[in-house]
Amino acid sequence: MLRVGSFIILLCIGHVAFAQHEEAFSTDSPRQLLDDETIQFEDGKDYFSYVEPVSFPPRSDHKILIEFFFDYDCRVCSSAQDVLDLYEQINRDKVALVEHPVATAKARFSANVFYTLQHLDAENVSSALMFETSEKTNYIRLSQMDNLLPWLENQGVERSKFLRTYHSEKVKRDVDYAIHLTEDYGVFTFPYVVINGKYVLTASTLYNDDYALAVLDYLINKKE
Repeated sequence: MLRVGSFIILLCIGHVAFAQHEEAFSTDSPRQLLDDETIQFEDGKDYFSYVEPVSFPPRSDHKILIEFFFDYDCRVCSSAQDVLDLYEQINRDKVALVEHPVATAKARFSANVFYTLQHLDAENVSSALMFETSEKTNYIRLSQMDNLLPWLENQGVERSKFLRTYHSEKVKRDVDYAIHLTEDYGVFTFPYVVINGKYVLTASTLYNDDYALAVLDYLINKKE
């Protein structure tokens, strides 16, 4: 069930199911020219709010959870990952970043590859693949196993270990869970970032580093 409020507004600005933002973005947003004391961001424009927040057990470390839904077939996801990694590093005592591959019953490729690399302790290779496949032609090529395996070997991932893990029950369970999360969170585009189960950022905010960092800071420190 789609949880995000103002969904019609989202459609109007060009986000459709699992579509990427292809328009040129302006880098001179007036919000970027405001100082920290006056800056304000708008729900439905700079970010979106769930009508019904996603509930999950409280973290023992009391950190605010940032969840990053991505796909390897994504022009903006690699740069969004860089922004989120930087924000987590700057605010390590306050936030925790978790990555989730977008997955459906008919689209399991990204989740299969991501969890396989995760179980092989090769998260850095996943990030490299995200960057490599930001170009559509590269994604088409590397989404074929005959092309992906040699590329992975060049990154230091052993072919036999990758295939054995890729077809394992533990990866299948992980992918099934990713499908559940994609549906439960109402993910309809990527990148799709959920902050504390309440707020959502998409490509329309994540395209610009300074803008994305400012909105993240605003939402993390937002008082209810």
